[in-house]
Amino acid sequence: MKKLLYGMAILATLSAPACSQRTWYEGLKQSHRNECNKAPPSAREECLKAVDGDSYDEYARKRQEEMKK
Repeated sequence: MKKLLYGMAILATLSAPACSQRTWYEGLKQSHRNECNKAPPSAREECLKAVDGDSYDEYARKRQEEMKK
């Protein structure tokens, strides 16, 4: 039983940074969306398209590729 709890604690610890990075990324995107909604209607659509471009998974993949260079 102790080994199971120990394993679960390690798994939770290792997965926590990924969750916080995803949360940070989504929060930043929401902040940008809020700014887009303040723009005039003619610019709002283009702004929202730019903000909603990459999902977190796409962002993380591109980030990893750049870090390898």
